[in-house]
Amino acid sequence: MAGSYNHIVLVGRLVADPELRQTQDGTPVTSFRIAVNRPKGRSGQEQTDFFGVSVWRQRAEAAAKYLQKGRPVLVSGRLQIREYTDREGNKRTAVEVSADDFQFMDSKPAGDNGGAPRQAASTPSSDLPEYEFHSDADEEVPF
Repeated sequence: MAGSYNHIVLVGRLVADPELRQTQDGTPVTSFRIAVNRPKGRSGQEQTDFFGVSVWRQRAEAAAKYLQKGRPVLVSGRLQIREYTDREGNKRTAVEVSADDFQFMDSKPAGDNGGAPRQAASTPSSDLPEYEFHSDADEEVPF
């Protein structure tokens, strides 16, 4: 049997500012949600999927510092399925992305004159391809 492989790459926009916290042993973790649009289906309506994302350690601190609500971001990592019991005693399942890396899909937001350049702070790891984000939603496919 071949080995297993769990890898996901998503491009979406943050639906809220990220939240930085620490585990009991002091490990930083940042959580945020992204909205990922699906192509228009037969109904002609665009649909959106929402993904919870967690980023750990040094990358967590960079994510908390530089990511903001509304910014487009590429997230690379693996899917994790977590089972838990809610406050009413119902068993629930949560699917979230544990990110190994992230990359900004835009330049520094307008009006942001302070701090380090956002692109430099999130230099992607060497195993991620470079992506260029185009917001021309009406652009036709060349085939």
